[in-house]
Amino acid sequence: MSVHQAPPPTARQTPRPPALSLTVSAEGAVAVVVRVRGAVDMATSDLLLDAVETVLAGRPPPVLVLDLSGVTFFSAAGITALLVVRQHVAAAGRTLVLRQPSRITAVVIDIVELRDEFTIE
Repeated sequence: MSVHQAPPPTARQTPRPPALSLTVSAEGAVAVVVRVRGAVDMATSDLLLDAVETVLAGRPPPVLVLDLSGVTFFSAAGITALLVVRQHVAAAGRTLVLRQPSRITAVVIDIVELRDEFTIE
């Protein structure tokens, strides 16, 4: 007598949106914009740093804009990433602008008293 076991039930999984989405586009010859959507935290902040490093490795225009309007979560790792980005952009002789930080991003920047350290539009 053989025993057959039914395969375990499979849970129907719905696709999850990526935790962080980054898109890079030119804004004329003056700026390159990195649009940040989703959570910037310990698991995703390296993706942001990699995107900025890729932009800086080319021949970027004078201004690098981080569009933070789509950020849904922003942790201390996000602050660290912004400080590293600021340092790398300055070392490349470029200007960093934070565009329309989401409410949560603005709150965290204010809590750590870094608003005056960035150009925010």
